[in-house]
Amino acid sequence: MTKFIVTTKNGAGESVPLRGTVWAYSMDRAQIFDSREAAQAALDKAKKFMKASTYKASRIEEVQA
Repeated sequence: MTKFIVTTKNGAGESVPLRGTVWAYSMDRAQIFDSREAAQAALDKAKKFMKASTYKASRIEEVQA
């Protein structure tokens, strides 16, 4: 079954996942979404807490759960 996570790159070039409205330090702590729309809604909710460049660099990725 396909699930989705939201990621961005940190200053060191590593992927960091979204958890709630903050970026987590580990992929183990990623918030997993059932649909791409739910992941986009979470990213939009967290937008007010991040720089515009971070929002633009964020990606929704498919993961196998």
